[in-house]
Amino acid sequence: MQRLRLDSAESLAAKMTQSSKNEEEIQGSPEVGCCNHAIRLVLLVTVICITLPINLVLSWPAVLPKLEEDTEDFTVTKEDVSWLVSVVSIIGIFVSTFAGPLLELLGPKRMVLLALLPKAAFWLLIAFAPYLFLLYLGRVGLAFVNCFLCTAFQPLLAEISTPEKRGLVAASSEIVAAAAMLIGYMLAHFLSWRPATAVPAAPCLLILLLMYFVPESPYWLVRKNRIEEAERSLRRLRGPKCDVSDQLNSMITAASNNKTSISSQIMQLKKRENGMPVFLLWVIFVLREYGGKSAMFSYSVYTFHQAKVEVDPFICTIILGAIRLVGHVISAFTIDYVGRKPFIGGSSLVCGLSVLVSGLFLVLDLPGKSWVSLGLLLVYVISYGLGIGPIPWVYIGELLPTPVRPMGSSLMVFTYNLGGFVMNYTFLKIISRLDLGLTLVIFSVPNFIITLIVILWLPETRGRSLEELQDVFRNKSASSPETS
Repeated sequence: MQRLRLDSAESLAAKMTQSSKNEEEIQGSPEVGCCNHAIRLVLLVTVICITLPINLVLSWPAVLPKLEEDTEDFTVTKEDVSWLVSVVSIIGIFVSTFAGPLLELLGPKRMVLLALLPKAAFWLLIAFAPYLFLLYLGRVGLAFVNCFLCTAFQPLLAEISTPEKRGLVAASSEIVAAAAMLIGYMLAHFLSWRPATAVPAAPCLLILLLMYFVPESPYWLVRKNRIEEAERSLRRLRGPKCDVSDQLNSMITAASNNKTSISSQIMQLKKRENGMPVFLLWVIFVLREYGGKSAMFSYSVYTFHQAKVEVDPFICTIILGAIRLVGHVISAFTIDYVGRKPFIGGSSLVCGLSVLVSGLFLVLDLPGKSWVSLGLLLVYVISYGLGIGPIPWVYIGELLPTPVRPMGSSLMVFTYNLGGFVMNYTFLKIISRLDLGLTLVIFSVPNFIITLIVILWLPETRGRSLEELQDVFRNKSASSPETS
């Protein structure tokens, strides 16, 4: 198999050289070049926008206070609220155990396509549900397809991006994610709960249509020994005039040295260069879920109400979504200049300080606690948007080595869902027992631990190719770009 791939690479390199010469006259005009560039941009934006339907699922709990008030068809209790918020995570726990192997079997593009159509149907089922059990059924269905999208999205985005722009592209996806959260909050405020639930079906169908024109991941195609298809995919992604032979050869060489079966991935995890980045990223995902994220984004209306802020909690939630979006925009346009490590380290530190001070004001009942808590919680949100929110997802595509990326991606989604379920299901119960102030103080601890992990062990990935990043943990001096 290895010899076949290498022979294929050599023959394709010769073909591509001749093909490039033949295409130069056709592609040489400025009009054709601009058209090709616009098409590639549309394809990339389409993949980036996959995160829109993913995060509309996460912002939907903002409608729950209105759903509690609407008792015309059925009654929703506080226990129902906890389950409706957390069911996405608990389903994700089980789905993520086989989503990684399924990703390797189907390919990232096909998995995305298979998830988007039923996702639109589940949104409409929830919106028009005459009975509570149908609402639960729709929410469970959304949880299934959301987990598939989460598993496929970051690897696909990383594998179709160039190393120079991968940080900007990945951070741009987080801008779309933050925009989706803001849209969900605004729908919850301005519409009744049924129309606010039906609207998210529309982007699912639009992205589904556009995804048919997106090429499959060239890395996945090479792993499946579909070399000529990988070459065509690279040409569509990089441009007809771009010489992709070197990149294709690197992919083939890497794939020849790596196997992606479950057993081989488990064996690969025993190697330090594979196991260490998976472990560090897993710890960050675990700690991040217990650092206040659920309180801010899944239960934002309830949190602001509990903090007794002197502004409508729905308005506060919209402000929260807008500020988070600002943080993601700043991160997107600076991450490739500043790097990932300063952002995630500084962000986790500020998040920890924000919830610590806010919690102390509430616990000690200090003067101005309402406005101070509101301000500091909004500082948490913008800090989260700058680093600790988007960058761990960027690291799934960048830091996880190719030999274990399918299993590693599945593990991160599993961890994300497990932590999300624990916090989403228990949050209302925790603040009823400990009060919001003490809960926020406890939330500061995981954020501070993340800061230490980033400073001591996490490497910088800015500007490195996926092939280079496979070797980043082979020696400790690779922890900064200057020493690698």
